Amino acid sequence: MKVCLIGNNLTSLILAYILSKKKFKVEVYSSKKEKFKSKTRSLGITDFNLNFLEKNFKNISKKTNSINQIKVLVQNIKKNQKILFNNNSNTLFSMIEYYNLLKFIESKVKLIKTIKFKNIKRKYNLINLADDEKFDLVINCESSNILTKKFIKKGISKNYFNKAFTTIISHSKTINNEAIQIFTEYGPIAFLPLSEKKTSVVFSFDINKKKGITNSEIIKLIYKFNPSYNIQSLKKIESFNLKFSLAKKYSHKNILFFGDTIHSIHPLAGQGFNMTIRDIIKLNGIIDKKIDLGLSIDKSIYREFEKSTKSYNSLFAFGIDITHEFFKFNNKFFPEKFSENLFSLINQNKKVKNLFIKFANQGNIYY
Repeated sequence: MKVCLIGNNLTSLILAYILSKKKFKVEVYSSKKEKFKSKTRSLGITDFNLNFLEKNFKNISKKTNSINQIKVLVQNIKKNQKILFNNNSNTLFSMIEYYNLLKFIESKVKLIKTIKFKNIKRKYNLINLADDEKFDLVINCESSNILTKKFIKKGISKNYFNKAFTTIISHSKTINNEAIQIFTEYGPIAFLPLSEKKTSVVFSFDINKKKGITNSEIIKLIYKFNPSYNIQSLKKIESFNLKFSLAKKYSHKNILFFGDTIHSIHPLAGQGFNMTIRDIIKLNGIIDKKIDLGLSIDKSIYREFEKSTKSYNSLFAFGIDITHEFFKFNNKFFPEKFSENLFSLINQNKKVKNLFIKFANQGNIYY
């Protein structure tokens, strides 16, 4: 079995490692020189997904920070009423710096001799992979290359007119296992604990509020909404535009599109990477089933993968989008009394909270 993975990124590296353990020969192609790896991006990994990663990458959980409470605050409520999600002593999800996870996965992949890395210098060589017969599977994990731009048609696309500003704050040592999401007049800002002394900050800023917002202004707002940290320093602010998109089809000829190439969502709940991990789990299960039955592994699995994931991906993505739009609408139009009564109702309903937790953890409520 020969597999081609396109894109030298976290998604392709995880796939490369998992597929190599099935005795597949894997070639990882990169269409451009390796870009600067973000030093301020962080990832929240649900318990369901972390268990899967731990089975394949031993001790990965030791590099994460457990979150057992999520506090949701709404700025326009004077009493600053909160919704509190908790799982007693259990973990709701775990946080890790993107760069640290990438380096950990890279270190594991480099030990596998059946994984080879190759560069593609010309665009047409990348396009030719769509018709290349030497690979049993071709999986594109790179959202910005010519293959994605040429062959992926977006079934749904939406511009949030938001820009995500990310940084990591260093602060005095504290018990740091509570994630805080604040819905402000400018957009949601999340404080996501990475350790006793470090916390990731993701501020999804509504650029319609202030076009040309500067990093220094963002820093002032981070201090303004800082819940309780004694901040000592901040890493350089990084930013990127936010869009919502779902692909119409997941494949073209010999190529399966994967990860961010087929779904992009608002970072409101930090669930983009979790959607990709759930896709990896599903693809891994399909391939294992074929192997157990003695069936061939070829592009016929693409349709099976799309059929088993597309509806769940769409449902989950719309769930995140509706949540974002609700809080955005709430901050602008709902009377304070309505908001207070609504959040009081949610706070008192454990079943509703547990449903939210299960949906966020597993991507659906039917597992």
